[in-house]
Formats: sequence, C-alpha cells, structure tokens
Amino acid sequence: MSLFFLIVVAAGLPFLSALSYKNIKKLEAEQGNVQLAKTPIYLQSMALQLVLLALAFFASGFSDTKIVLESSFNAVTIGSAAGFLVLALGIAWLSQKYSKQKEESTLHHLLPDTPLDRLMWIIACVVAAFCEEYVYRGSLFQMMLAQTNGIWIAAAVLSSIIFSFGHGTQGEKAILQIIPFALGFHFLVYISGGLLLPMIVHFIYNVLVELLFGRAIKENAKE
Repeated sequence: MSLFFLIVVAAGLPFLSALSYKNIKKLEAEQGNVQLAKTPIYLQSMALQLVLLALAFFASGFSDTKIVLESSFNAVTIGSAAGFLVLALGIAWLSQKYSKQKEESTLHHLLPDTPLDRLMWIIACVVAAFCEEYVYRGSLFQMMLAQTNGIWIAAAVLSSIIFSFGHGTQGEKAILQIIPFALGFHFLVYISGGLLLPMIVHFIYNVLVELLFGRAIKENAKE
C-alpha cells in the first residue's frame, strides 16, 4: 500500500498535472483568452485531494506510521507562522508584479469569478490545506524520513520537490517557486510538532492570494 501511494503521489499526480497544463495551454492557443468554468475545476480538485488523503491514511496505517495533527501554539510558533505568511505573500506579490513570463502561468484559470465560485474556492482551500499537509508533510515526509535514515532536511527537500511537481498545472515556473513554500510548511511542522499549524497557514495563504492579487493576476493574463 505504501509503495502504491508513493507511485501515485510521486509519479501519477505530477503526470496528470503536466497533462492538464498542456491541455490548458493548447486550448488557449486555439481559442485565445478562454474562460474555464471554475466550479467543476474545484470539485474535481477536491475529489482528487480526498482520494490522496485516503491513500495516505491507509498507507500510514499499513506502515504503522503515526501522523501528528495537534500543533503547539505559543509565541514562537505563532510568530514564525505569521512571519512565514508575510514572506510568502511578499514573494507572491513580487512574482506576479515583475514576472516576465506571465503568459506561462495558468493560475488565473483557477481563481474564482462569481460569488458561487468564491464559495467553492474557499471550500476547496479548506480541503486542499488539510489534505495536502496530511499527504505531503505527514505521510510522504515520514516515508522519505525512513528512506533517508532519519535525515530531516533530506526528507523535507524530497517531499517538497514531489509536492511542487504535483502543482504542475500552474506551469514550470510555479514548480520552482513552490519548493521553498513547501520547505516553509515543513519548518512549521518541525517547530510546532504537528500538522494543524501549517494547515491553518496554508489555508490563509491560499485565500489571501486570491483576495489580494486575484484581480491583478487575471488582468496580467490578458496582457
């Protein structure tokens, strides 16, 4: 079961993400500034996340791996989370403002347009934050930790790379940008002792990206 989970997460999901990105770019080339229906995308994303969560849960059970959800909330962990969130949003702002490869990104296809889209987006953000942290910072990280003889940084880097390739739908540049974000989430797990803190930060970041930069990202895509 653990091997099957690893194959799906490390190979299957990156392949599907790359295929989705290729199909989106092909559609853009054929139809120009195409508008995709957002709610079906969110529903598909949530379904996939929940499937990965189930695989991670059973894989952890078969390998007798303990996944800790409860985090320690104190001045250090909360301050670190706030600092990471500010830094991550700053990087996101610089990326969308000064990027010379805006045409590569497909992020604008994922951001909501209507009130219904926004509601579904928030629900999808909750699902993504919980599932991705459990899958990548929980189950996958523990597997990588076992394979690297307990070397934390090696396991965190490997998990972060796999996590980034799982977001290939957003483009090649996004893959490179997501790696340091993932390492930041691993750090939050490390200092807090559990997954709950990075889950909360992950959710807040996803929502704030849309609220703060969503309009700019969409306008950049039209240029």
